[in-house]
Amino acid sequence: MAMELMRDLLKIDQVMGEGDTQALVEGEILVPDVKPDISRIISVDGDISLTGKETLKDKVSIEGVINFKILYVADTGEYPIYGMNASAGFSQNIDIPSTEPNMRTDISAFIEHIDFYVVNERKIGIKTVLNLEGKSMDTTKIEVLRKIEGLEDVQVLKENIYYEDLVGSNQSETMVREKLEIDENMPDILEIIKCDAYPVEKEKQVTDGKVIVGGVVKINTLYVGDDDKNSLCMMRNEVPFTHFVEIPNAMKEMESKIRLKGDEVYTEVKENVDGDRRIVEVEAVIKIDAVVSEIEQNEVLIDAYSPTKALKIDKKPIFFYEKIGENTGNMVVKEMLDLPSDSLGILKVLHVKSRPVMTDMSLNNEKVIIEGVLETNVLYLCEDGEKATKNFSQEIPFRHFVEIPKAKENMDAEVELHIYDVDYNLINSEQIEVKVNIGADCTVKEKTKIEVIVDAQESDEKIDMSKRPSITIYYVQPGDTIWKIAKRYNTTVEELIETNHIEQVDSIKPGDQIVIQKTFVYEF
Repeated sequence: MAMELMRDLLKIDQVMGEGDTQALVEGEILVPDVKPDISRIISVDGDISLTGKETLKDKVSIEGVINFKILYVADTGEYPIYGMNASAGFSQNIDIPSTEPNMRTDISAFIEHIDFYVVNERKIGIKTVLNLEGKSMDTTKIEVLRKIEGLEDVQVLKENIYYEDLVGSNQSETMVREKLEIDENMPDILEIIKCDAYPVEKEKQVTDGKVIVGGVVKINTLYVGDDDKNSLCMMRNEVPFTHFVEIPNAMKEMESKIRLKGDEVYTEVKENVDGDRRIVEVEAVIKIDAVVSEIEQNEVLIDAYSPTKALKIDKKPIFFYEKIGENTGNMVVKEMLDLPSDSLGILKVLHVKSRPVMTDMSLNNEKVIIEGVLETNVLYLCEDGEKATKNFSQEIPFRHFVEIPKAKENMDAEVELHIYDVDYNLINSEQIEVKVNIGADCTVKEKTKIEVIVDAQESDEKIDMSKRPSITIYYVQPGDTIWKIAKRYNTTVEELIETNHIEQVDSIKPGDQIVIQKTFVYEF
């Protein structure tokens, strides 16, 4: 009977290339005509929105916008501080070797540093350093053998491989709308200076054709109070939201990864039933990136032989990332921040903002070890008679680990850091206690190479066993397996196990004696 080959088509998503670069974005920002002259800049925050990308050979071309939020003091103004928004576009190439125009790409960008200075009373100079990281991915298709039939004594070695298969990805956005009323002990709203929205994921679920995401949007609103002193006030609120992202072919029990980003925020002050300006209507745009994947399992043939006939085996290597595990760890970093010695004392803390920056990451003893700093900025009112608004920055070091069973040093880890909450307490005029809740999403993968059989042919050549001794004593060498010994001596794994009373196939070790009996096959 002729030998028959049963085949399978494997489709494996592979990372083809990775790259990173820095970009310097410089520019000048003009103060709007309706705003007073600048005396002193308090803070400049920036946020990146990627607006386009083009995948080219060995690189990806990126376009984006940096949205700035600026707080400053005006000597001629009526309010303690003023806020204004501005934006600057940029374009940058990321060199990613082995990238082709039709490949999928994943790009991330974050601001490393912002320098700012007053050019004149109507103009601000800004220099922003961006870090851009990217990787290209493609689906490799390869036909492999699943089964060999038609040859009675053919011996096959099988192995199960597990790899992550991308089911689909999509982007969506939702508008979170809410009417927020200020607390009774706070003054009416004269003008809103700044409003920030930070989405935090609470839960996610994959269903048929979509990913459902639930969370809260943390909204921080800085405003000038309508009182005798034009007080600065900070209002903090949380607004729940639920949204879904459509992903065809997504099914229940599949795995998902979500990225949330607060984009544009719109505010309008409204009067309550008593005619007082105590209500803020907020509209925040939340962008959601969703990726759905599943773990595929395939049984492949990695070796084959016949004790009686010569076979020609054709093999090919395949490369894939096997997911070892993923986990999310939370930690609370608590630190006492001291006011710089040359600064006036703190009367009131208006806002504390913290950004996590990972400086080092390693794997050890089934843990992902993360080291970094929290870039923390404190906005406060001084103890002087004018109640001037000031700020100071400090880096808070942290070290955290996330447990992932089977994680080892030579594996690859992906880490995303999130700020869930920032709390603070004014201890005295020179000290503030800060507590930051950090979340770390970790995924560990191992790059695996395996040679699989892609073709096999039967030869007319017969294996001559007549000159072999009836019994051979073989001493196991380093790297030997029962399979390798059986193949080398044209016998079978089953015969070696039975002859040598081997209880576990993997129990042999260098120096062990293996008895190999010659088997006679009589042809009639």
